[in-house]
Amino acid sequence: MMIKTRFAAAAILLTVAFGCNQKSDKENGAADTTATDTSAAGNLETDTQVQDFVQSLPSPIHVAKIFQRAGLKYIPGMTNSPGNAAKYMSPYSKSVNLGVYTTDLSYCTFNNQSQEAISFFKAVKTMTDGLNLTSIFEGTNLVPRFEKNIGNTDSLVTLMALMSMESDFLLKQTSRMDIAYLSFAGAWIESSYIATQILKNKRNQDILSKLLDQNHSLGKLITLLDAYKDKEEFASLIASLTDIKTSLDALNSENTIAHEEEFKKLVEKVEKLRNSVVNDN
Repeated sequence: MMIKTRFAAAAILLTVAFGCNQKSDKENGAADTTATDTSAAGNLETDTQVQDFVQSLPSPIHVAKIFQRAGLKYIPGMTNSPGNAAKYMSPYSKSVNLGVYTTDLSYCTFNNQSQEAISFFKAVKTMTDGLNLTSIFEGTNLVPRFEKNIGNTDSLVTLMALMSMESDFLLKQTSRMDIAYLSFAGAWIESSYIATQILKNKRNQDILSKLLDQNHSLGKLITLLDAYKDKEEFASLIASLTDIKTSLDALNSENTIAHEEEFKKLVEKVEKLRNSVVNDN
């Protein structure tokens, strides 16, 4: 019954917010009134973090759909190879590439590349298993369902929304928001990489406009990651993302004379960061 309820909720949330599908505590059930004040304070802090995350950042599914509607077509070889999934060893690289593969999964699904989507769906599972998030797939039979619905884009997107909701729910319950933030960073990097690579070869104003719109969510992401800046890997990631934001800020300004030069810088920065992420074993 719980699985059916969450599956239905994923479909509804997909329709309402297209992937911004996390629930509040009120929606997930009444709070435990027997909890201590200290525990309640801790839960409140976690809930505030989660709420900020939910309200600030769109899901990778939502971002992929935005780019697809803007005309972002599927190009073979643009994604991170699913074969790399087993190579990522550290929690950091697994977390970031969880986001990368989620974006690649969405990219393939929205462009009707069903067979490739299966491989990326399994790569996502490999990442979640490596992060001890196996319950996202356990009991929901997501992989068999995904394979069964090959060719039905609407059903595949609904299953991705369910996967996203299960992931958000589990990360919230276990207070592992660092994984959530790193995953979104990976998703942001991958979607921006695909967009900039396509724009590098053929300028599309609609895609460029959607890329520039992602500057706001990048700013929010950097703020959230800042809580972990004392960790070396986080500090390096924050620095790289901040550098990319500098280019996006310039491109969003009215100084059109410098745009072409700054766009080339943006492409180089995104490409460098993305390659470091997918090659970090």
